[in-house]
Amino acid sequence: MYHIAICDDSNKFISYLKGVLNKAKGDKNIDFKIYEFISGEEFVYNLDRGIDYDLLILDMQLGEMDGNQVAEQFRKKFPYAVLVFCSGIYRPTIHSFKATPFRYLLKQQDYKEFIETIKEILDEVEKRSKEPAIIAHYRWSIMKIKINNILYIENYKRGGRVVVCPKCEEAKYVDKLLVDEKPGQLLEKYGRYGFALAQSTYLVNMNHIEVLHVQDFQFDNGEIMKIARAYQKSFRDVFIKRFTNKYD
Repeated sequence: MYHIAICDDSNKFISYLKGVLNKAKGDKNIDFKIYEFISGEEFVYNLDRGIDYDLLILDMQLGEMDGNQVAEQFRKKFPYAVLVFCSGIYRPTIHSFKATPFRYLLKQQDYKEFIETIKEILDEVEKRSKEPAIIAHYRWSIMKIKINNILYIENYKRGGRVVVCPKCEEAKYVDKLLVDEKPGQLLEKYGRYGFALAQSTYLVNMNHIEVLHVQDFQFDNGEIMKIARAYQKSFRDVFIKRFTNKYD
């Protein structure tokens, strides 16, 4: 189930767009739920309602809070969701592209062209949803973290704490990114993506290891981590297998 938000000050256009989405879906075996908002303020106010949006179609002209301001708030919470700008006359600016929109729709676009563009947008939503990610808690919110952006997951209270690479989108969150499961439990789910236990309390992403020694290793950010004696052989075996398969 995909969660799609439409934020536009015209109820008539929202109805039109819902029809286009259903038409563009065609025979695709996908389901989506559409959430309607008639102002930027309404949408931003509801951002913390626990809905994990996959797509936002956003009008650029919304009144007091314009599309750029709404897009900025949306990107802070959903860095990897698909964002589409839509307008009748408003043209994108440099500020608009800071929010990394996937497409820019014109309301007066030909119906057939509109359908084809929406098909491309739904394809992108489907593509991004298949990228491996882990669900984490940030303060009172829930967010997706791309697997490739994780350095390691360590024991933390009843679950785990996710440590991400310093240059990725999630690095801007100053508070802890937490998950409900312990590293050992997460290994069963994410071992196939190149994760292994360096200690019973640390699940490490092999893809970020730059130098591996018998007793320790170095991440690509320079951080060094010890490998517990009980895990040294298995850790090395997984690393070699991962590296070999990568270049087969």
